[in-house]
Amino acid sequence: MQKTNNRQGNTEEEHILNPGMPPYTLLFEGDSPPLTADALQIVTVESVDEAVRFLLLLGDSCKLYISPDFSSAHPEIDAKVRAISLPSSIDEAPFDTETAATLMRKLPLDLKSLLKSPLALRNGDKMPPPIEKSLVHKTSDANILISEPFSTGWVHYFNMFRETTELTFDHPSEHVQGLLISEALRQAGIACSHIQGLPSEGKLVLLNYSTNFFSFIERNEPILIRAYSSFSANESSEDKNASFFIQMIQWGRVCADSTITTFACLSTQRQKQLNERLVKIESRTKAHFETKVNKFLETEPAN
Repeated sequence: MQKTNNRQGNTEEEHILNPGMPPYTLLFEGDSPPLTADALQIVTVESVDEAVRFLLLLGDSCKLYISPDFSSAHPEIDAKVRAISLPSSIDEAPFDTETAATLMRKLPLDLKSLLKSPLALRNGDKMPPPIEKSLVHKTSDANILISEPFSTGWVHYFNMFRETTELTFDHPSEHVQGLLISEALRQAGIACSHIQGLPSEGKLVLLNYSTNFFSFIERNEPILIRAYSSFSANESSEDKNASFFIQMIQWGRVCADSTITTFACLSTQRQKQLNERLVKIESRTKAHFETKVNKFLETEPAN
């Protein structure tokens, strides 16, 4: 991500953060886009804080534009923009999943980047290779449902495949089945955790999985998955929660989205210790239940 370009004065036709022509142009509400607006993907922002969040999320794939008229009419906003200083690189995810979800729901598809990527967007496009099976915690290549990733900023894209030997259905469907969608979304979350630092031996324990379905997904057309994870780790990281916001997109339309929360165990030994604790908790829970049932049966009259 580039650092802020803090120019003094406003002698040019416009001033921007991250100069150039990246895929997204951030525009304040009430401002007018540049003359080339028909060739831009405009994302309207309500405040400087929201603009900064988009800049952190998207990195070099977005810029902030302010017209001369808007700058003159809103000097306080102009001053805040010029004071923004972004780090040249970010080692940790910039914010939580809820914040990312709010931003991504406003975000059109990054066509400029995706058209140059290996991912398939339209019928007839060549599909990219499947992701490495260890990155989605599979032992068989036949059960991989997502492609190798394409990333811009902290957003990761995948194509979805539609065949797996793990799931079978008793009748054919012209649409992608919900269970298949859920498994692809889950795999995308796992892949994001590894992309952002989960070691190869690390594991995720599912805590919560919430999915919204908005429209049918056609089986014979390319499917895109767009994902963000609040998780990041390095060699010194401790076990912690790992959350994901993931959207499934076809023809630029969001067809489903999912929020997934997991607990990340960063080593096999830590996972073993967690499993041992869970076994003890389950044993106590079962014993408590058995005691309650037996007491209830003792108070019941014999038939």
